[in-house]
Amino acid sequence: MQTAWRVEVASSDANLRAGLADLWDSGRVESDQTFDVIYAGKPLSSRERAVWRVTAWDCHGRVTTSKPAFWEMALLSPDDWQAEWLAAEDADMRGDREAGLFWVTADAPAKDKSCQVRLVFDLEADAETTVLTISSTSYEARIDGSLIDLPPRPANAWGPRGVVETVRTLKAGTHVLTLSLKGEKPQCAMLVRARLRDGRVVRFDDLTARASSEKPEGWTRPDFDASAWPMVKRSEREDQPLPGKGAFLMRRDFTATETVAKARLYVTALGAYEAYINGKRVGDALLAPESMDFSKRILYRVFDVTKMVGRGANVIGAMVADGWYGSYTSPQGRFAFGNPPLRFMAQLELTYTGGGVERVVTDQSWMISASPVLNSDIYDGEDYDARREQPGWAAPGFQTDARWSPVAIAPPVTGKLQPTLSPPIRRMSLLKAKSLKAVNGSWIVDFGQNFAGFAKIRVKGIAGQKVTLKFAEILKSDGSIDQANLRAALATDTYVLKGDPAGEVWEPRFTYHGFRYVEISGLSNAPAPDDVVGVVIHSDTSRTGHLRIGHPIIQTLWQNSLWSQKSNFMGIPTDCPQRDERLGWMGDAHVFWDAAAFNMDVSTFTQRWMADVRDAQWPNGAFAFIAPNSMRDTAPNEASPGWADAGVILPWTTWQRYGDTEVINQNWEAMSAYIGYIAALSDDGIWSKGHGWDFGDWLALDSRWPGDHTTPPDLIGTAMWKHSTLAMLDMAKATKRQKAVEDYTRLAEKIDTAFAKAFIHSDATVGNGSQTGYILALRYNLVPPQLRAEVARKLHDSIVSRGRLLTTGFLGTPHSLDVLADHGYAALVYDLLLRTEYPSWGYMVMKGATTTWERWNGDAGDISMNSFNHYALGAVIGFVYRRIAGIDPIEPGFRRFRFNPVLDRRVASGGAQYDAVSGRISTDWTLNPEGQFRLKLSVPPNTRAEVHLPATNRTDIRENGKALASQSLGIVNGRMVIEAGPGDYDFAVRA
Repeated sequence: MQTAWRVEVASSDANLRAGLADLWDSGRVESDQTFDVIYAGKPLSSRERAVWRVTAWDCHGRVTTSKPAFWEMALLSPDDWQAEWLAAEDADMRGDREAGLFWVTADAPAKDKSCQVRLVFDLEADAETTVLTISSTSYEARIDGSLIDLPPRPANAWGPRGVVETVRTLKAGTHVLTLSLKGEKPQCAMLVRARLRDGRVVRFDDLTARASSEKPEGWTRPDFDASAWPMVKRSEREDQPLPGKGAFLMRRDFTATETVAKARLYVTALGAYEAYINGKRVGDALLAPESMDFSKRILYRVFDVTKMVGRGANVIGAMVADGWYGSYTSPQGRFAFGNPPLRFMAQLELTYTGGGVERVVTDQSWMISASPVLNSDIYDGEDYDARREQPGWAAPGFQTDARWSPVAIAPPVTGKLQPTLSPPIRRMSLLKAKSLKAVNGSWIVDFGQNFAGFAKIRVKGIAGQKVTLKFAEILKSDGSIDQANLRAALATDTYVLKGDPAGEVWEPRFTYHGFRYVEISGLSNAPAPDDVVGVVIHSDTSRTGHLRIGHPIIQTLWQNSLWSQKSNFMGIPTDCPQRDERLGWMGDAHVFWDAAAFNMDVSTFTQRWMADVRDAQWPNGAFAFIAPNSMRDTAPNEASPGWADAGVILPWTTWQRYGDTEVINQNWEAMSAYIGYIAALSDDGIWSKGHGWDFGDWLALDSRWPGDHTTPPDLIGTAMWKHSTLAMLDMAKATKRQKAVEDYTRLAEKIDTAFAKAFIHSDATVGNGSQTGYILALRYNLVPPQLRAEVARKLHDSIVSRGRLLTTGFLGTPHSLDVLADHGYAALVYDLLLRTEYPSWGYMVMKGATTTWERWNGDAGDISMNSFNHYALGAVIGFVYRRIAGIDPIEPGFRRFRFNPVLDRRVASGGAQYDAVSGRISTDWTLNPEGQFRLKLSVPPNTRAEVHLPATNRTDIRENGKALASQSLGIVNGRMVIEAGPGDYDFAVRA
C-alpha cells in the first residue's frame, strides 16, 4: 500500500530532469491518496506546457517515480483568437439568409377550417423562380393555382416538415404563392428568389402577404382581389431553417518562412468539418464538433500538426457540412441552436526554430467552392457525386478555377469558444457482411449486428451511375428492408460514380445510421461480400469492463447492452441511433449510467455532457428532460421526475466511480438549484407540482400509452426527489460542505416522513400497489424499518402472481433486481434474468436481438416509438457487474469494493474485469452442482476488497491452497466476510 506521494510540475522537460519543479512541487505528502489531487501550483497561461511526474512511497519503503508526462493549456481568453468565422455558403444561400425567412401568423382559424395565405409578387422579366415554404402545421402550397408537390411526411414524424424548395420557370407579370395551413395557431414562412434573364436576382419575402380563414373560389389565382384580407403578422419565431447544399471546400495557401519547431491547429465549426494540411487529413474525428447548444457553447479541438507543415509552400483546407448544427434536429428542425450560415474557424500557430511565431487564420484570404457532397444530414443521409471531385484541392500547387470564389466573413456568434476534453467520435471497428441476398431487384446485406455507423462500398461502373444505400434495423416478411420505425429519417446514402475503370471506394463523411441491414440498388453486377463493410463509430470512450457470466442469456444481455451503449455514445448520450430523434434524453442516461460507467470510462464524457445539461437548465432551477434542449420553445420550463434527476445522479455516479470531486464542484450550483426548485413546489415533503411533461414509469408493461401513469406521479416524483437528495448529501460530505450536509439530512428525513404518510398504507401496500412503487420506495429507503420486509414480500408476490415477470418501465426496471436481492429473493432474481418468455430480457435475446430494445414488446410494439437500439432497459447490467460478477464499489474510486455475489446453481460461473482508476479488478468464480465455490480475485494497489464467501467456518475455506490467512471481519447473512488487500487470491470453499 502507498504511504506517501509527491507531484512535481515543471515548465520544461529539462527543468524536470534537473529536479526544478518551477510550476509546482507538492513536496512529500504522507497519504495513501492516489487520485483526486488538485493542481495547486502557479497559474498557467494559454498554450503553456506543463511537464509532470509522480513519486510514490509504499509500506515496504520502496520508491517509484513515473515517467514524465505533459499537458498543454488551451486558448483561455477570447483575445487569444485572431481567426474569424468563415461562412460556408454560396451566393444564393447568402442572399436568402440576408433577405430573411420571416415567420408570420394570422388570426387563428377555427378548428374545422384552414388559414389561407397569399403572397403576390411581380416579375419584370421571365425568371427561373425558387420558392421556399415552411409551416408549423401541415399545409398545401400552390403557385398561380398550380399545386406544389410537397415531399411525403410520415404521420408519426417528430416535428414539422422542413423548408420545401420548389423551382418553377415563370413569365414576366404578376404571380401569387398561396399556402393553405391546417391546424390551430399555424405559423408559416415564405421566400421567393427569382433569377431574371439578365442574371439579376430579386427576392420577395412574406411580410406583405395577406391571410384569411375563409377559402373563397379563385383565391389561389393571381387576379383574385384579396385587398380586404388582413395583413399577416410577424411571428416571434426567429429561427431560419434554410435548406442546405451539402458540403463546401475551403482552402488557403501559406508559406512557412523557416523550419517549424512546433505547430498547433485550433479548429471548430458551426456544422461538421474535416481539416486538411497539404492534402492530408488532420486527426480522425468524425462529425466534429458534436451536438451541443451552439448558441451558448462551441467546442474546439487542438491538434499537434508539427509533422504536417514543411518549410516553404503549404496549404490548409477544410470540408464543411451541415453536421449537428445545420441538420434537422427534432422537433425543432434545421439550425435548432442558431441560424445559418454554416461556419468554419481555424487558427494554425507556427513556432519556428528561431523562436518566431506566425499565425495562419481563417480570414478573407480563403477561397470556397462547392464539393462532391450534394446533401448531408444526420437523419437523412449523404448524397455524393464523385464526378465533382477536385483532386489535390487541399494540396500545394492546386490551381483554383471559376468554381472557386473568395469566402465571406460570417455574422458573429453568441456561443463561447471552449476546448473539448472528451474523446471524439471515431471509426472503432469494421464488420463483415454475414449474408448478401438478392431481393426485389436490390441486394440486402446483413451484418448480423445492429450498430451505429455507415457502410463503406467498393463499386465499378460508368460515370453518372447512381448507387443507393438504404439502412434499416429490421426486415419485412419478403426479406426487404423495413424502415417504418425510422419515422421521418430517410436513412439513405447515394453515390454517383465518376467512372474509374479500376473501381471506386466510398463511405459518407457527415452522417451516420443505426442499422443491421443495408439495401443496395443501382449496381451493375452482383456485389461480393467484401465489397460492403460496416463501419462502427462512436465516441472513443475506452473500454473498462468485461463481464464473464456462465449463462448465454445473461452474457448476451450484457453484450446487447454494450452494443447499445456504443451505438448511443455520439458526443452525447443519445436515446437511439436510427430514427428522427437521437437526442440527449436525460431519463435514459439517468438509469443507465451505473452500467455505462462499468463498460466504459465515462469520466470526461460525463463532464462534457453535464455542461450541456447546465446549458439546458431553466432559470428556475429545473433541469430539462433533454440536453441539448431542442424543445426550449415548446416544452414547459418544469422538471420531469426521473429525467431531470440525471442532472444530479450523473455527477454522483461519476464521482463514485472515479473519485474525482471536481465533477461535484462543477455542478454543485446547478444541482442545488434543482433541489431548490422541487422544494419550492413541494407540498410539505411531497413533490406534487411542477412535473412538466411527466413521463412516469415510461413504457411500463401495463401502460395504455407510453407515459401512462401506472404508478402515481407524485409517488415517483417524491421518490426521485429523495434519490437526488441522498446523492446531494453524499456529495456534500465528500466536498466538506457542512451546511449542505445538515440541510440535506433534514430534507431527507422530511421526505421520508411525508412519503410514508402519503403512500405507505397500514397493510404495507405502497401507492397503488404497482411494482415500481414498491421498488422505488425500498431502493431509496423510504419505507419504515418495521415494514420493509412486508413491503418486499408484496413486491415478490406481485411478480410471482403475474407469472414471475416484471411490469415495470424505465424507472422501476433498473432497481428491480437490487431490491429483490437486498431482501433475500435471489431465486426470483434469476427467474427474471433467465426468463425467455415475453416480457423479459431473455425474450429479446431469443428473438435474435443484438442490441437492447426500447420496449419489452419491441417485435410487436407501436412502430412510431419502437427503437431496437435503446440502452435504458439494459440498465440492470450495473446490477450484474455489482451483484453477480461481484465488483461492488464501497468507496469512491473503488478504494474499497465488495465481492458478495447473488448465487444460484442455474448459473455455474461468473466474474468480470474492471479497470478502476487504481488498476484492474478481476473476479472469476465458479459454483459446482455440489455447492463447492471457488474465487480467483485480483485486487489492485492501494485498494481493499470486502470478500463475502459462502461459508461460516474458517476451516471450510482455503486461500491460495493453504489455510485461510486473510483477516475475517465476521459472519454476515450466512457468509464469512474477509478483508483482502492488494494482490491475487484463489479462494476455495468446501460444500
